[in-house]
Amino acid sequence: MNSRFHVPQNHLGIHHEACNLRPLHAQVGGHVCMKIYDDRYVCKPLNRRELQFYQCIPKQLSPLVPGFVGTLTIGNDEDGEEFYSSTSKSSSNSVKTSASDYLVLENLTMGYKKPCVLDLKMGTRMYGDFASEAKRQSQKKKTVKTTSAKLGVRFCGSQRFSVSKNNFEKLDKYVGRKATETEFRDLLENFFNNNGILRTDIISYVINEVRDMRKSLLQLDQFRFYSSSLLIIYEGRQFSDFSEMEEPRSFESEDSMDCDSFTPPIRSKKKSLAKIRIIDFANATMPGVFEDDRVHEGPDAGFLLGLENLQEILESLVDYEPKARKP
Repeated sequence: MNSRFHVPQNHLGIHHEACNLRPLHAQVGGHVCMKIYDDRYVCKPLNRRELQFYQCIPKQLSPLVPGFVGTLTIGNDEDGEEFYSSTSKSSSNSVKTSASDYLVLENLTMGYKKPCVLDLKMGTRMYGDFASEAKRQSQKKKTVKTTSAKLGVRFCGSQRFSVSKNNFEKLDKYVGRKATETEFRDLLENFFNNNGILRTDIISYVINEVRDMRKSLLQLDQFRFYSSSLLIIYEGRQFSDFSEMEEPRSFESEDSMDCDSFTPPIRSKKKSLAKIRIIDFANATMPGVFEDDRVHEGPDAGFLLGLENLQEILESLVDYEPKARKP
C-alpha cells in the first residue's frame, strides 16, 4: 500500500465507527457531497474518468493539483456492519464505481484554523468530449450568460471568515452565475478582505502562483481542463501581528472546521500565505489516456484565458485603495 495513505493496521475489511467519515464543512462548490476521512484526507465520490486522470497525471502537473492517495470503499459485511477498505494510487483501474466508492485526496484545509476558501470555475467550455448534444447546448447557454464566456473564469462559491461576526460568510455558485464582470471583481475583493483590511500580501502571493501556473500549463500540449476549478485557500483567523503567518503553527481542535487535531510536519521553509490548486477532473482530457476523446492541439486556451484575466483583476486590487470594510 502507498506509504502516504496511513489506514489502521489490517485495514481491509476493518470495522470503523461511522464518525470517521464526516461532511467536509469547507466545501464551497461542486455538486457532489465530499467528506473528511481521518482528518488528513478528503473523500470525493468516485468518478472513473477522474480516477484515471489522477493515476496518469504527469509530474509537471502534480504540484498544481491536490495530492492523490488512492480510493476508499465503504460497504457492509455479512453481519450488516460497516467496513472500510482502501487501495493505493498505484492500484489498477478495476475499482467498481458505486455510491460507496471514493477518491481519496489530501485535505487542503488541514492546518488552517479559519480557512477562507474560494472556488473559481475556469475556462470557456464546461462539458467534456463525451458529453451529449443536450448537455453541450445546456452548458453553452449557461456559459454565455456568465463571466465564463468573456473572462474564462467565474465565481463558483466561497467562505470567508468574518472576525467581527466570528463566523463564516458563505456564498454559493448562483451568486457567480448572476455576477457581471464588475461584480465578479467585487466578489474577489470581498473574499480577500480579512481582519479589517484588504489582504494585499495574500493577493500578491496568489498573483505569483497564478503566473507560475500559466507558465506550467502552457507546456501541457493537448490537455483540456473542461469544467475544472481553481481553489484558493488562506488563513482567516484574527492575528495580532500578520507576521504570525510566517511560521507554521499547531491549531486547536475547537476552532477547526474539519480537523480534530493537527501537528504540522517539519518544514525547511516558511509556510506559504495561501494554497492554489486545480480541482475537479471529471470532464478533463489528456493525451494517450482517454481513447474516445478527440485530439486537441496546443494548451488549454480557455483555462489560460481565465488565469490571465484573474491575474489582471488581482493586480488591479493590489493597486486599488478600497473603502474601509468590516473585518
